[in-house]
Amino acid sequence: METSDTTENKFRVTHITGAQKSILLQPKYSDLKPVSQLLIVYAFLAVVLSSCSATRYAAKQKETSISSINFLDEYVMPLNQSFQQTVVGGLSGIDYDPANNQYYLISDDPSQLSPARIYTAQIGIKDNKIDTVQVTGVTFMLQQNGKQYPQYRSDKTLKADGESVRYNPRLKNLIWSNEGERLLKNGDTIIVQPALTFISTTGKFLDTIPMPAGFHFTKTESGPRKNALFEGLTYADNYQTIYASLEEPLYQDGPQAAFEFDKALTRILKFDAVTKQNTAQYAYNLGAMPVKPTVENDWNVNGISEILAVNNHTLLVMERAWAKGHDDHTFIKLFLVDLNGAENEINNQGFIQNPPKPLKKKLLFDFDTLNRHIDNFEGITFGPKLPNGHQSLIFCVDNNFGKTQTQQFFLFEVIP
Repeated sequence: METSDTTENKFRVTHITGAQKSILLQPKYSDLKPVSQLLIVYAFLAVVLSSCSATRYAAKQKETSISSINFLDEYVMPLNQSFQQTVVGGLSGIDYDPANNQYYLISDDPSQLSPARIYTAQIGIKDNKIDTVQVTGVTFMLQQNGKQYPQYRSDKTLKADGESVRYNPRLKNLIWSNEGERLLKNGDTIIVQPALTFISTTGKFLDTIPMPAGFHFTKTESGPRKNALFEGLTYADNYQTIYASLEEPLYQDGPQAAFEFDKALTRILKFDAVTKQNTAQYAYNLGAMPVKPTVENDWNVNGISEILAVNNHTLLVMERAWAKGHDDHTFIKLFLVDLNGAENEINNQGFIQNPPKPLKKKLLFDFDTLNRHIDNFEGITFGPKLPNGHQSLIFCVDNNFGKTQTQQFFLFEVIP
């Protein structure tokens, strides 16, 4: 910005170079009367304060109440479409940036088909229907050394298994969850510890949250199970708190959910988003498998696939069940969980030895009541307001890059 005084020295002519190409005339402050100077100071303070207020408002986390949800629409994206030389699929998490009307979608591809990545997308909603889902960009998550995660087949020791992603508009960065890896086969051991990692919107590594004791993979049946870790993430308390949910129980917390067994206990962890310290852990009671598997194996599951903060004390918890022999259907139930008065189990080293007091949960919606195909839903986010002023709720499917699965998006209306 270049400036020059006029010959009368009463006004300063400010030439704004670049695209604007305009000239502004500004009175010189020292030549104004005291009253005028005071008015200018007040005006300046008003602008600054209103700007700060607008910034706080723009970054304020959405809070609401939910009595029920109403299904509005289904949108099916073409399977495994290509975008900028990557395969779009495995969409395990979704989050919404309202300021830019943009969605973040994390793929759980462990750099097998394309490098570990997060997509941006536009989801058009018109007349309470999903009009389009258009991928607009792709960002590769980077390691601390600045490199992309290597191809999984060539190096399994650096596996990136992205399951959830959340955007922080205050810091304009992302946090994503990595389930890691635990392979014990033929005497070989491959362990990649789970992680909750902060990155920039360009994928640059920023920081990680330290894992609490008992949440590291081991060679023994202690700690987390393979493929059963941090499936869910959400911000709360105006982005001052992070909640992370385990899909299934730790070994020391007891057995997994099973058909006719509804006593499985997993955990939801609370972290201070600033200090990154774990401040609380809560016991969550998983429901029983809704059907009997034809074959008993490790892939039969009922666990938490995602969580979403409704307000400072209420979480939406999505339970997802799958059973062998029922391969074409996933069982999805959405629960409301109230954290008020919840027992903090942070010092409980094992629920088998020390039975906890689980969180209270209330069934909000059973996807089976829709009487339609339900695929592997893993992501959930609040979207934009609907024409009637109610909040929208959007779900996305992890299609596992399978040829027989459906890349669904569901749109719901939140009834306060």
